[in-house]
Amino acid sequence: MLARKYLRIALGLWLWLLLAPPAFAADAYDPGPNLFSTLTNPDYICPEQITRRTPQLCPTYSRGARRTRLEYLRAQLPNPLPRLDVEEIKAPDDAITPYTFAYVRPLPAPTYRHPEEAAVELPPIREFLAGDNWVTVEGELEYNGERWYKINPDEYIKAEHLSIANPSRFSGVTLNEPPAYPFGWINREVTPAVEPGGQSHESSILRRYELITIFAEVLVGEQMWYMVGPDRWVEQSYTSRVDVDPRPEGVGPDEKWIEVNTYEQTLAAYEGDRMVFATLVSTGRSDTWTPDGLTRIWGKLRSTPMQNREVGPESEAWYYLEDVEWTQYFNAAYALHAAYWHNAFSFTRSHGCVNLAIQDAKWLFGWTTPYVPEGVKTAYSSEGAPGTWVWIHKTGPLPETE
Repeated sequence: MLARKYLRIALGLWLWLLLAPPAFAADAYDPGPNLFSTLTNPDYICPEQITRRTPQLCPTYSRGARRTRLEYLRAQLPNPLPRLDVEEIKAPDDAITPYTFAYVRPLPAPTYRHPEEAAVELPPIREFLAGDNWVTVEGELEYNGERWYKINPDEYIKAEHLSIANPSRFSGVTLNEPPAYPFGWINREVTPAVEPGGQSHESSILRRYELITIFAEVLVGEQMWYMVGPDRWVEQSYTSRVDVDPRPEGVGPDEKWIEVNTYEQTLAAYEGDRMVFATLVSTGRSDTWTPDGLTRIWGKLRSTPMQNREVGPESEAWYYLEDVEWTQYFNAAYALHAAYWHNAFSFTRSHGCVNLAIQDAKWLFGWTTPYVPEGVKTAYSSEGAPGTWVWIHKTGPLPETE
């Protein structure tokens, strides 16, 4: 009996020595009050049982601490998961724009006052030589067995030089209630992982432009991961995130303002402190970065041509865009406007302006000041009718370019 008693004491002492943390200097390691300490002590890797009992002593990279944190975050998920109280901008069943746009390619591409002038070898009235050129198709005709497009009054181009565009039908959302969590969109197809930094094991795929809610975030190495549902984690670069941010200094509590986050490639519209609209954008690439700052919309045009005035039409940097709809200038020549020539919203793409899908640009145009009355093409701000605030900023490094 005595031998058994001493054996039990010995076993207990051995287990205590095995599980007890090593001694450490108080000034070298102070776990503090945080449940998931950010300090790391390489002398001690906590098993899950010890992590649950004394989490303040365990480094976050330990297996037990990681599992405990994930279980804790999962337990915080509301049941059932809340749905964002939002509405998408309703698109018409037919065309979302009255214009028919086309890309000019191959180059060079000459234009004539009439196809007959090309038949008798008269010189063209102009030539598209290089760069990106987009025109509006107003009609078509057949001449000597060839199809021609009319792109302006008394200007025709062979149909073989035009590729008709199919503008993006993507749209953002209006918010009926303030969001309880950050939200956003998937910017390219991804399969969620069961845990941050882990392998994708689900069969369900999140598609591009799918709306998500972000319930938690965990940093794994240098990569941030977002929890978008129970055991569903997506690495940050696959998302474009929207947070409700406070008004910039200078914006009044009852004023409208627009926030453009050039890191996330998102736009949010506010009335005072309440977010009322959010969407994806494309701002300037690294060489044409959209500048930060708080300015006001100073001019609005229902449609306007745009071109690169810094180079000539023979340069590869040249661009020429006809009928750019819902244009709102806010900082010198920088503008919010519709982009019919791409569907890369959520990635940097522009020459410095803020590109929007057509339906989003139209919604913003009607919401901002100065108001443009029906039948009027242009409006400018004034002291009595100041333009809506536009705040450009970024929250992180430059995102990838599609």
